[in-house]
Amino acid sequence: MAGTHSAYSRRDFLTGVLACGTLTSAAIYLLPGGSQPKDTELTLVTGADSTGARQLLIDMWNRANPRVRVSLATSQGATADQKRQAVTAARNGVADVVNLDAIDIQDFAGQGLLRPIEMHDAELFLDRAIRANRVPGDPDRYWAVPFNTDVGMLFARQEPGDPAEHTLREVLDDAALDGTRAFVGQLDPASSASNEAFVVNILEHALARDEGILDVNGGPAYDLGRWQQALQPLRVAAAKGRVLLSDNEQSSLEAFGEPGRRYMRNWPVQYRVLQQKEDPGVRNARLRVRALPIGILGGQSLAVVAGSRNPGPAADLIRFLTGEEAQKVLAAHGLAPTRTNAYIDPNLKAFIPHLGAIRGAVERSRPRPVHRDYGRFAEAVVLHAGRLLRSNIDLPSKFVDDMRAALGGR
Repeated sequence: MAGTHSAYSRRDFLTGVLACGTLTSAAIYLLPGGSQPKDTELTLVTGADSTGARQLLIDMWNRANPRVRVSLATSQGATADQKRQAVTAARNGVADVVNLDAIDIQDFAGQGLLRPIEMHDAELFLDRAIRANRVPGDPDRYWAVPFNTDVGMLFARQEPGDPAEHTLREVLDDAALDGTRAFVGQLDPASSASNEAFVVNILEHALARDEGILDVNGGPAYDLGRWQQALQPLRVAAAKGRVLLSDNEQSSLEAFGEPGRRYMRNWPVQYRVLQQKEDPGVRNARLRVRALPIGILGGQSLAVVAGSRNPGPAADLIRFLTGEEAQKVLAAHGLAPTRTNAYIDPNLKAFIPHLGAIRGAVERSRPRPVHRDYGRFAEAVVLHAGRLLRSNIDLPSKFVDDMRAALGGR
């Protein structure tokens, strides 16, 4: 099994099979057949994608649909900056399609920036990934369609003779020895661009101790004692030198490659990066990627802009990018797909041994609070939880007050 896994790791056969085979047939299906009377240019506003999967799909669309071409407008900066750029593009009629963080869909819809899209195969998507996209009260209309999902995972280097695979709680409490900084997490943001990674990490650590700290809709408990108790083990582990407080996902990945780093919290896509780097753990089939007790749901969805002059072709593009074949290409590039069939594809399962664990993690995940003032909630977590980790100061009552003020909780 290890030899087979190593062979898969050293070549990109799966991407080639999918890109040149099944996906090509899907793209040909969308060739214009006279319904589009003139050449059309679509603009997709999106954040950066280091995997290359999105660009590959757009290139294939453009080759198969020469009269309906797509160009990418890439937004820059921190999460909040990218959101502002997408709002501006949607309001000014610059964008036809926007790629939105899952937490922003309802806000964009509430501002009248999105045009609903008809979906008649919603049952083929992961339920967790599609919930935030629904138009309330209308079972077949959605504000957006899930492009890729995401969830935090625990990466662990399994050494020979290890008696068991440790959970996140066990890593912090026992498995990571004092002073080793064996666990790496995104827990020390160096700039606002890393704040969202910090928020997600904090929420996942809190959920590992108290699964009711966030409800199924992402609503936080307004109980200071519960938050203090849920985050205390992380604080203690950091003080004892069991945790390396890293800036962001990339710096965490780099630190994970250093001697002595055995555990890391990160997104599933980083496994593909480690494959490409021929990480020894991947090469020797000793790197495990396991679900956290409860991860935070991430991901992005594609939506038609309300002011688009080409809503029909824009909707066709979204159906192509979220179709089964395209989703398998995303998976081959390391992203978590949104369609259930991608998780049972035998080629993908051979290439990504933890694919089932990702699906299970998504299905058990919790969303962040879906609220137009989510940014204020995130600022409260960064401020108060950051002080908790960096100092000997307990969470103040203002933490709960700030969360309540941001989300309108009672």
